[in-house]
Amino acid sequence: MDREGDNANAEKILLQALEGERRVLGNENSLTLETMDHLAVVIGQQGRRDDQEKLDREAIRIGAQKLGPESEQVLQATLDLGVTLWNEARYAEAEHTFRHLVDVERRVFGSDAPLTMKAMGDLGLSIKSQGRLAEAETRYCEVLANSKRVMGPEHPETAFNLDRLANLIPEEGHLAEAEKLTREELAIRLRTLGPEHTRTLIAKINLSDKLLKEGHFREAEKLQREALGVQVRIRGPENVDSLIFKTYLAKSLNKEGHYAEAEKLARETYEIQRRDSGPQHTDTIETLREVGKAMAYAHRYGEADKLFEDLIQNDGKSAGQGNPWSVWYAFACTAAAAGHTDDAFQYLHEASDRGYTNADALAADDDLKSLRRDSRFQQLLTSFKHPAASLQTQ
Repeated sequence: MDREGDNANAEKILLQALEGERRVLGNENSLTLETMDHLAVVIGQQGRRDDQEKLDREAIRIGAQKLGPESEQVLQATLDLGVTLWNEARYAEAEHTFRHLVDVERRVFGSDAPLTMKAMGDLGLSIKSQGRLAEAETRYCEVLANSKRVMGPEHPETAFNLDRLANLIPEEGHLAEAEKLTREELAIRLRTLGPEHTRTLIAKINLSDKLLKEGHFREAEKLQREALGVQVRIRGPENVDSLIFKTYLAKSLNKEGHYAEAEKLARETYEIQRRDSGPQHTDTIETLREVGKAMAYAHRYGEADKLFEDLIQNDGKSAGQGNPWSVWYAFACTAAAAGHTDDAFQYLHEASDRGYTNADALAADDDLKSLRRDSRFQQLLTSFKHPAASLQTQ
């Protein structure tokens, strides 16, 4: 049921199993701990991250005492905890967890073990989420090659690793290659999982984003509406992935000039994500970026400015969540959409001061194309690529 995307019924069955195992076998039995870990994953897939983290940590604590800290079951639960931390946008904590796992699992199981490869891929994701693309790409390529060799070209983990690499390289400007990889992943998902599985729908949404970046707006929107319709029908309008799909659709609507529709969709999505995921979560900020752009394009930059200022002043201290620069970067994109060039550069420098240094993604970002001919844009790129030289000239 979990693999078919039926998370609610999977949770019911796992809860029944866990209740019986605790009563008959006890809290420390290995089967009880395994069920706790499965339950945590299913709970997390429904967006209840706090409950997932609590259950993950309980399984790790009990398992380490009973089975040992380097047992396969404890390491699997630790991997799932790292994924939970990443889903909560606590990227530095997730990276620390995955680095520890990779070190232990390479020593205990070897580099080709499925659990080791999974941890290596998740480490790459946590690195990418903090803006270190070159380092993340190196890890992704290594994991993808190992996965194809060990598990085969159509294994779910191989498809997952294709997806990750395909979603990274557009930020470095490699759009055609990214589209090719995503089409390859989507074909695998359709053959192995069917057209309505969550991973298939995510692959379709990811393909739409590549098409959007290549300028194929109508084709991108069509894919997004197809995927969103299925996703909402099966999993509901407030499911975590349903909300992400809506943000992608809002992005296409902005590109096509349908600003009122984009704003309405993105604003509704933003309010739910702000409530459920937190104001500084990456998904929340991405949606706010589309709200701000829609308002800016509709000549209501003052209202958009107030939205960002309110977030920065009132919700800007969500400890450990997201990246400290992400709201400023999104603010810069909104200012650029409104033609407020000086504001855009001010906010980009704020983002830089808070740790943003990704020159390739900055240069490839279509939301900032109006700034590219300004000498300040090139200076900013240079400061990212050669920070030491930049400091010496200041």
